[in-house]
Amino acid sequence: MSVLDDIQKWYASNCNEDWEHSYGVVIETLDNPGWSVKIDLEETNLHGKVFEKLERKLSDEVWLHCHVEDNKFLGFGDENKLEEILKVFLDWAKSQNEDWLKPLSDREFQSLEDVAFINLLGEEVGPELCKTESCTHKRIKNSVLCRKHHFEGVKKRPFSERAS
Repeated sequence: MSVLDDIQKWYASNCNEDWEHSYGVVIETLDNPGWSVKIDLEETNLHGKVFEKLERKLSDEVWLHCHVEDNKFLGFGDENKLEEILKVFLDWAKSQNEDWLKPLSDREFQSLEDVAFINLLGEEVGPELCKTESCTHKRIKNSVLCRKHHFEGVKKRPFSERAS
């Protein structure tokens, strides 16, 4: 398989009639000259995975930088590094999951959404307590409920301690 074949397979494995409308792969040229690659990791099996920053600079003309920021793989390199940037991404993707083309399960996706929602709720601020009977937690900002009870009221399902 070629690097291009593998990138296409990774992209296709994440397309689910929703993901591709908000996320994807962007390859652009730089004016120094060089390449820029941005690959969205949101809602993929690479979401939240750690990538060790890679920096190689042999000279002003021969260089490569790759890192993950804001759940995006970002790769930059000189005009001869496009394939190498894509290979760095693929090697990392393959090292993270035995089945590196497996999309997130519904349960994994829901867990990511739950964490994002809980983070949006913020910390319990009080000093008032949650209005749920016998709850001893403080309320969150802009609510009369604590995080757990606010989550359950909005999501209509139990709060998972693993998501917090």
